Amino acid sequence: MKKHIAGGVALAVMFTAPAFGADLPMKAPPPAAYSWNGCYIGVSAGGGWGEHAGDRGIINSGNGTLNAGIGVPFGLDIEPSGAIGGGQIGCGFQTGPIIWGIETDIQGSGITGNATIYFPSPNGGITDATTATGEERLDWFGTTRARVGFTPMNSLLLYGTGGLAYGGVHSAASLVLTPPADGNYAGATSETKVGWTVGIGSEYAVSRNWSVKLEYLYLDLGTTNVRMVDPGRPGTFIDYSFSHRDNIVRVGANYKFY
Repeated sequence: MKKHIAGGVALAVMFTAPAFGADLPMKAPPPAAYSWNGCYIGVSAGGGWGEHAGDRGIINSGNGTLNAGIGVPFGLDIEPSGAIGGGQIGCGFQTGPIIWGIETDIQGSGITGNATIYFPSPNGGITDATTATGEERLDWFGTTRARVGFTPMNSLLLYGTGGLAYGGVHSAASLVLTPPADGNYAGATSETKVGWTVGIGSEYAVSRNWSVKLEYLYLDLGTTNVRMVDPGRPGTFIDYSFSHRDNIVRVGANYKFY
């Protein structure tokens, strides 16, 4: 009898063990390491601010007090700022924890600044009342940059970037002595400038194809000289120098398509 009971128990265990095992939770396999190899396209938006712009240069007028700089501001102290937005495309290559690649982007820009400086006429009438105005504007910009970084964790990339920068800038200045017969100087220029950029950033993969990023760039597009002239005084002019150096902070999203 005992032998029959033992045999029955053994058969029951043999046939029920696989079914019982199938009901146990199975340990999920570890996720595959994210690959930063491939090309991507994306969008970005943010804001920026520029350095002080509008420094006085050469003065050549028939007015001795103006030539001495009296009533003409040393600087217009323009502080441009505004929003930016656009898109980017690039490719990355991974060698262990090191990622390197290239990216190019184009951005519309609302970074602009205006300034007005007023000098009242001093006692004794040495000069007339003077109003000076200035405008500095970055209408658009683009970059083509190398990116080199590393992955402190599987889906996080920290990188440095730098390369070529270019953009459309507008600079303007005027100087009006009241009454207008005493002088009405004005000048403006719009041009495409080429310079350089450098920055840092981080990018985080949220899925196999999508990532989000945060980036800072410093743009240097050089300087522009604006020559203000008075049509009523041929040969006379006043120069102001405008620097085009901007700080850009932006967030973005990339879709890896290859």
